Amino acid sequence: GKDSRSMADTSTLDESWIEVPGTNGGLLKKIIRDGEGEDHPQPGNDVSVHYVGTLTSSGEKFDSSRDRGGTFDFTVGTGSVIKGWDTGIPTMKKGELCILRCRADYGYGDNGSPPKIPGGASLDFEVELFSWKIKEKELWEMTIDEKVEKAEKEKNAGNAKFKEGKYAEAKILYEAGLKYTKSLFKIQGNKKQNDSDDDEGMDVEGSTSDKSKARDVTLALALNAAQARLKLKDEMVEAAANCSLALAIDPSSVKAFFRRGQAHLLKGDFELCKQDLQKALSIEPTNNDVIQELKRCDAAAMKARKAEKELYGKMFG
Repeated sequence: GKDSRSMADTSTLDESWIEVPGTNGGLLKKIIRDGEGEDHPQPGNDVSVHYVGTLTSSGEKFDSSRDRGGTFDFTVGTGSVIKGWDTGIPTMKKGELCILRCRADYGYGDNGSPPKIPGGASLDFEVELFSWKIKEKELWEMTIDEKVEKAEKEKNAGNAKFKEGKYAEAKILYEAGLKYTKSLFKIQGNKKQNDSDDDEGMDVEGSTSDKSKARDVTLALALNAAQARLKLKDEMVEAAANCSLALAIDPSSVKAFFRRGQAHLLKGDFELCKQDLQKALSIEPTNNDVIQELKRCDAAAMKARKAEKELYGKMFG
């Protein structure tokens, strides 16, 4: 009955054992070495510990992470471990070494964990807490604001690499940023017939200021990713796709039409190149970069036609 699972009467323990508040004697703790600072892990954090588990009654060891080498890492406070750990570890500080004495209802209960832990057993865990970190939220758990913050961080890191001329690294960072926010926008092709355009291509809940920040950062990331690819003269299909995303967000972006035109030119699609550059020119008729690029496109198209003619001439001449 009750006695078989009650723990040693606390009056017989030395005063270095303290009851963990709110556990009604179900969880006792003895600090062997103090930790540092004032912070504790919070429920939901990923913690990294070493532990040695023994039976309170006999001192017999039934499990130890130290025998396995690496630390034991888990998310605390979510029911993935016994109640004694979920309750006790958030009382620890970084670097602390303690013993958690768990009554059966804070351990493995009346059923135990055969063959090593009998039903109703009180358990002692010597636990050393090394570190913890806030568990990264899944994308679907994030608010627009949180997505924007992550995207901004990647964008700034990408810009720093771009300035150093490290275009391949910059591209990876820009794409990492886009992962957070590009799903907020409807891209042509996956737009439903009856969708209205009054939400400017976004299909998300959120305040106007959040949406406008999301728009700004996604537009910048898409244009910058395209520019990094153009610098590398690589992945032109992806560069064009980056620009199409930018145009889904801002249909009058001269930069997006210009860069998509450049991508088309580099992959030899002269007709598409010309279409994009002419669209850019219709928005900014005096843009000299666009005018020069159009000339380059015409010259490249002519050269390609000439080469083709010569080839046919050789084949059928």
